[in-house]
Amino acid sequence: MPFNISNFKSSFDRYGGPAQANLFEVSIPNVPKNLPENNVFDYKRQFTFFCHSITFPGVAINTSDTNYVGQLGRKHPTAAQNPGPISASFFVDSDHHILTFFHNWAQQIVNFSKKSGPFTEVNGKLPHEVGYKNDFAVPMYIRHYTTDSFPNSYYECELIKAYPVAVAPLALDWATNSSFLKLDVQFVVDDFSFSSDKTGNAERSGRGGGLLDILGDIAGFADTVQGTLKSGKPTSIQDAVNKLTRLTNSFGNLSDNI
Repeated sequence: MPFNISNFKSSFDRYGGPAQANLFEVSIPNVPKNLPENNVFDYKRQFTFFCHSITFPGVAINTSDTNYVGQLGRKHPTAAQNPGPISASFFVDSDHHILTFFHNWAQQIVNFSKKSGPFTEVNGKLPHEVGYKNDFAVPMYIRHYTTDSFPNSYYECELIKAYPVAVAPLALDWATNSSFLKLDVQFVVDDFSFSSDKTGNAERSGRGGGLLDILGDIAGFADTVQGTLKSGKPTSIQDAVNKLTRLTNSFGNLSDNI
């Protein structure tokens, strides 16, 4: 079939047209603990406007090689990889609120400052002391909006327990008087999820069901067998069929959950 530009365009238009890389936002609803209060700069509301670019995480799966005699080697999946580090770039405002935010956040992770003395505590931490992850790791959201329904429809990635591990240096230059200053930051996360992730039932985890469900199925199967035996011999062909069907169904339900 020859390539047809009209068919190509109509296929894209059917799904909202090509996605645009600039329709996105980054938000941190819960600011890390112990960050200095700032009445001028609202981190929860205004933070999203300063993110210039960010890498939307991908999915990578680890594999292991298995070799059999007389066959080509095969790869088998073993685990999902952590998506970090995630790179982002932020505009630096002239009042240095963004720079202050990330430097203070980094200090919650490791107290790198000794400006008040080698044994001076900052928020209860001595110089070079590492904080507790629950105090500095927070949820972070990346939303990529749909072109024809902005801002009502988006695809979201939730970064679970995100925190910065690298706040890049700033390159200052007298000759660059017509460009904006940008701050590069790298984040790592404990886990992540996408809008399209399938949700499961915590009570029925595992292969077909949780332990309590499996034990319940076993008990039900035992009751079915006992009831079948107590009922005695079949009184008719239909009665025998009913007994056999009941026993077979119970065994099938049990097998599916083990």
